[in-house]
Amino acid sequence: MEKETNRRISGRRTVKYSQLARQLEEERKALEAENRRLEDEEDDAYEKEIHEVIEKLEKEASLNNPDKKKNEETVAERSSKRSSTVFVICAASVVILIVLTAIASALLPDREEPETVVRPSEETELKLMDPELRTMWLSNRDLNEDYTGQIVFDSGLIDLPFVQAKSVYRENGDPYRFYTSDGTPAADLSLYNGNDVYIWTNWKTGEYDRYEEGGSVFMDYRNYLKDQNIILYGHHFARDWDPEGRKQFTPLDLLLSKENYEENKSLKLVLDNEIRSYVVTHVFTIDIENDYEIQITRTNMNEDFSGNREPRFFQEFIGYMDRIARYDTGESLSDDDRILTLITCLEHQPRYRQIVVCKEVSDEVYDPA
Repeated sequence: MEKETNRRISGRRTVKYSQLARQLEEERKALEAENRRLEDEEDDAYEKEIHEVIEKLEKEASLNNPDKKKNEETVAERSSKRSSTVFVICAASVVILIVLTAIASALLPDREEPETVVRPSEETELKLMDPELRTMWLSNRDLNEDYTGQIVFDSGLIDLPFVQAKSVYRENGDPYRFYTSDGTPAADLSLYNGNDVYIWTNWKTGEYDRYEEGGSVFMDYRNYLKDQNIILYGHHFARDWDPEGRKQFTPLDLLLSKENYEENKSLKLVLDNEIRSYVVTHVFTIDIENDYEIQITRTNMNEDFSGNREPRFFQEFIGYMDRIARYDTGESLSDDDRILTLITCLEHQPRYRQIVVCKEVSDEVYDPA
């Protein structure tokens, strides 16, 4: 049934593309015909003008008319005017073609590749990533193919690798070995999803790690890097376990106080030949039993968890975040912004989570060479 539905959808798209192709061809032919007609009309008019001018010049020459040079300039001006008219017609043709091409592109189905592939263009020469950052990324990927990138606050508040498991099974079909909170290996994998793989597992060693590094920082298993909302999770440790407050996402609790905002508002994601820069826009807490508040974990803020479109939801939720934020950061969001959401626990408050929402302000893509 699913294959038949896909076949019908594909058939409808093929018909739509064929119609569009015919429309483009008809537009091209019409433009060429109009261009020829205008050129013919202008050629006739131009030739008539030339004859009239020549006759006039001959008469004036016989009378030794001193204004001969002026009339020659008039001919040149008219010739220039004719060339300008033809250029405007050609430019209009190009604009129409660009518009129609954009319409065709919008009708094409979304690519099935999980990440947007950015390649150097012939027109824009991309820079090489800083060698140290590139070496770091490649070294970490060699350690674990699930390594995705590094989250780095400009202030040094956090500088940690993050990973992602899309499922409890690897791409080759082998199951992951991971652990529950008490160190027991997960048994019935049907009870888990990709977010469970690294919550108590060290991404470097693959071993249970609740107390040393505290598991791993990980990206939501539903995420692709092209999503509107990238979601990262990291543990928060109580001060009796982590007196300095440095493990995983524990330092984020400093952002609950406005006095720490300015120093720690800027951060980056270092990815594969890409660096995205962000600024913190909202800091607040949510109740995980509140169905509305957990909507912050949507990967696309204008789609519900089932993928149904809700075009105005993000704008509405921005207003809600403004109301529940710990303080006004002075930074605003719009519903077409790309965001990064950091999620961690609150000390001795298992029902609540601290949320740090960050807006992407730049995206630097580097030459993969």
